[in-house]
Amino acid sequence: MPQTTDYIVLRQYSDGRPVVLDDFEVSSMPIPEPPPGSVLVQTLVLSVDPALRGSMSGRGDFYNPQFSLGEPVHSRGVGRVVTSRHPDFAQGDLVKGRFAWSRYSVATPRQDFAAGTALVHAKPDDVKLSYHLGVIGNTGQTAFFGMLAVAHVRPGDSVLVSGAAGGVGSVAGQIARIMGATHVVGLAGTDRKCKVLTDELGFDAAVNYRGPDIEERLIAALPGGPSIYFDNVGGQLSQRVMGLMPVGGKVVECGQISTHDEPGGGWQVDIRPVHRRGLRFQGFTRSQFAEFLPAANAQLAHWLRTGAVKALETERHGLEALPETFLGMLSGENIGKTTVTIAE
Repeated sequence: MPQTTDYIVLRQYSDGRPVVLDDFEVSSMPIPEPPPGSVLVQTLVLSVDPALRGSMSGRGDFYNPQFSLGEPVHSRGVGRVVTSRHPDFAQGDLVKGRFAWSRYSVATPRQDFAAGTALVHAKPDDVKLSYHLGVIGNTGQTAFFGMLAVAHVRPGDSVLVSGAAGGVGSVAGQIARIMGATHVVGLAGTDRKCKVLTDELGFDAAVNYRGPDIEERLIAALPGGPSIYFDNVGGQLSQRVMGLMPVGGKVVECGQISTHDEPGGGWQVDIRPVHRRGLRFQGFTRSQFAEFLPAANAQLAHWLRTGAVKALETERHGLEALPETFLGMLSGENIGKTTVTIAE
């Protein structure tokens, strides 16, 4: 094993502007010795998520903590235990948790499971390791609880999903179909993504939100508007959607990625359509359902293995690819869950 490892660290915050490559740099550091109760993990796969953007603004009012300048960026990942000083983990064990953007990380199993930072065993089973970060990981869990515990989707519902070709949105729309929604429509940023939604995932229709006359095309796809709007993006697009919803419709707020580059980094909601149409507006995070995470993972794994849910994934390779992959995801280059494989 080498004595040093490269890390991707954050150089500067980006409140009120887009993240750029110069916000990151590669730094080499000695591989740490794990203290008692911890393990040293070789990183195999890392998750690249939209929520990471909010932790790069330097603002203390984001719902996740900010990354420290000059310190490694970190995200959820799957790795292999190299050295263990914890009785529940042995050398060679596959684990998932929150790891530095590095080839090696020290992890402590006593971290918070609800926040997604716990170190737990990752059973390889018969699925790709990266799926532990996607459909049967935090991404799939977010879609699961959003659709079942917040939206309460039922037969007869008409469902619109924004960011539908992303990691969460692609699973959320499929779950709506499983639960009997009458119409499931996705919003995506390219015609190619729209075609994937309808041809591969079984959405009834998909609308490219970048085209003209978005309201007219949405009305054509969902006459009467969506009874449930599962929103991953926030901002002006979502304001326009709320103006088309029927009385008593549900807005499930899952993300605000379209506004993270604006000063303040959050969606300033105009509640007039909420008031006028009696909409129900509820935000959530998966950590609010921590006690049900094992059951959610079991159901998601079953759906994945039986083909009821298909996994979409954009996979890149190499530690140095992480910053560009992250920026590409923010600009919409990905389809499905975005991951970077660090070691095979």
